[in-house]
Amino acid sequence: MRASSLLTPVLLAGFAGTLLAQCSDPPVPAGGFPVTTVADQLVTYTDSYRTRADVRFPTPPPGPCGWPLLVAVHGFPANKSGPIADLAADFAARGYCVVAYDVRGQGSAVALNPGRGTTLMALAEWIDMFEIMEWTAALLPGRVDLARIGVFGISQGGAHAWAAAAWSGRTPPPNPRRSAPFPPVRAVAPGVMVPSHTDAATLDGTAFVRSWANLAYLTGSPTVALDPAFQATMQSHVLADDPAGMLAWMRADPGRDFQSLLPSSTTAVFATMAWLDETMNANRSVQALAGMNAAAGRRCYLTTGNHGTPSNGYEAARSDALRSAWFERFLKHGPEPVELGPPVTTACLPATRTDYLSSTSLWRHRADEQFTPLAATVATFHLRQGGALSAAAPTTSEPPDSVQHTVPPGYDLAAWRADGAGQNVALALTRMPLSRHQYTTAPFAVATEIAGIPELHLEVTPFQPRFLLAARLEVVPAAGTPQLLAVGGIGVRQPGGPVPATVRIELGATACVVPAGAQLRLSVQNHYLTMAAATETFRYMPCFVGSRVDVEHRPGASSRLLLPLRAEPALDVTTAATQIALAAPAPIAFTVRSSPARAGGIYWILGSLLGQGPPMVWPGGVRLYLLSDALTASLIGAAGNPMLPGFVGALDPEGEGTATLLLGPLAPLPPALAGWRVHLAPLALHAGATLAGAPLELEFR
Repeated sequence: MRASSLLTPVLLAGFAGTLLAQCSDPPVPAGGFPVTTVADQLVTYTDSYRTRADVRFPTPPPGPCGWPLLVAVHGFPANKSGPIADLAADFAARGYCVVAYDVRGQGSAVALNPGRGTTLMALAEWIDMFEIMEWTAALLPGRVDLARIGVFGISQGGAHAWAAAAWSGRTPPPNPRRSAPFPPVRAVAPGVMVPSHTDAATLDGTAFVRSWANLAYLTGSPTVALDPAFQATMQSHVLADDPAGMLAWMRADPGRDFQSLLPSSTTAVFATMAWLDETMNANRSVQALAGMNAAAGRRCYLTTGNHGTPSNGYEAARSDALRSAWFERFLKHGPEPVELGPPVTTACLPATRTDYLSSTSLWRHRADEQFTPLAATVATFHLRQGGALSAAAPTTSEPPDSVQHTVPPGYDLAAWRADGAGQNVALALTRMPLSRHQYTTAPFAVATEIAGIPELHLEVTPFQPRFLLAARLEVVPAAGTPQLLAVGGIGVRQPGGPVPATVRIELGATACVVPAGAQLRLSVQNHYLTMAAATETFRYMPCFVGSRVDVEHRPGASSRLLLPLRAEPALDVTTAATQIALAAPAPIAFTVRSSPARAGGIYWILGSLLGQGPPMVWPGGVRLYLLSDALTASLIGAAGNPMLPGFVGALDPEGEGTATLLLGPLAPLPPALAGWRVHLAPLALHAGATLAGAPLELEFR
């Protein structure tokens, strides 16, 4: 293959037609549009509550319908001037009108509204968000297209994005402010937030999230204020140690909990979650998306970043690229069918703490139709006497392990708050010591991949009716520091008195390739702790009453871990690059990885300029998430091409291969490619089986 023949599909793509649309936007120039910012505008809602907003939009005139509108919502507690402002400016340069505002009870809104505050992600905040959309259009007549609206944000902003998808085009429940339907929202991108803050804050009604210990009593803060009535309700339930009552109250609060609306939503949703988020597991986001309308567009990316988890440069760039492609598709009629890519993309947790904390490590990626993946099977590991985590169940009754929760006389919520409400973990554990039992597998003989949502079933004998049990799963490498994979927990109340029970704990969704020679370690303990980065933190408040719970190891009723595993580690391709420079493309190195069991297999790195779906289906139902085009065909026959060394090859004894993309001889690349993405994914054949890996994307800039 000559250099010119490789370029042919690239040139064709540069002139490919876009989707026809009634409303078109001016093309984005190289380097983006100049941006006009209208800052600190006073907004008065229909309930007379006031806040301030910043509006950014391209300086040149828009197309006939105005610019598509993006609402950028900050986290809690924060304001419109933080990281959300940088994202807003970037999207404005890409051809959107972007409004960022101080959410009720935060930022400028605190001083503007004495004695009033946030109801903490409820109907008041949802109405505010939709009123902000209409206010922006009124502020800039002719510049905003209310038929093309998107919402994005992290944490609290993520909750707003989920709410926008749920309430899009619907009439709100009865309230004093609004009876008209909300504006339709075409696309949202919620980040690091499950759909229901209600469930996350109360651990499904069994415990309170740690931050509420102080938030329920917060007064006089210049940066955040709670609605007095809501705070009084919150405080009374926290003081009474009644998370179930708080959950019931929040679910009954009209408009707050919208989960039942999501399955019928027609809004396209791209959600990102961090595996080891310090405040919540990813499970509810994955499960909510699985129940939504696939035809409307739904994708999920499980990775790292935000909520205490380490920032990784490549993972952040990839998440940003997917979010940009999502809005480009649904708000600007982009030609790339991003909604047909893998419904769930996962970045596997590294098996070492060093790689997990590194900002430059390259994580292995997976593409699946659902999570837990269809290809995963559940392996059962039994908790055994002496700290073994074994595939063999006990054949005789073994002595139980007692989880003892000791609380000093008089130590209560007030004392806990005086000690920092768990922010000083070491101090907290001197008051209420950690009682932990650990169970460890034998070293794995071969690399083994975990992929899914683990469940722990504990057969327990409690001695008090009120207790909390938590679990954590770690990989213990042959050398180095153990790396956390998942945590979970539950508070238990037995109103009729303590009786033996099966306690089910759903751990957080997780994915990791456990190396040969490494072990898995499961801990069962009395405190719900997590480790989002390098230090342990409390995720949920402890019990303030003492307890003892015996974890039983009996035949036919053994405590056990149900762990979803792939048959073998999947195929993947990684690179540190995220862009291809049009003027002078630098060499880009790739690594293809599988497992030693697949040594000698033939692999290809295939590509597409049209997108990641619909996938090509190979023998055995294997899905390769690339939309076949001329580039795909060119790369199948890439052996011997001097610009594509290693794009076809054999997996080495470790099940790996290397490749390099050398586009330098074609420089400069056509300017028409600016903003286009090339998608690459690995395919392999071994022992008659076809293997396919997750796609990645490189943007031409």
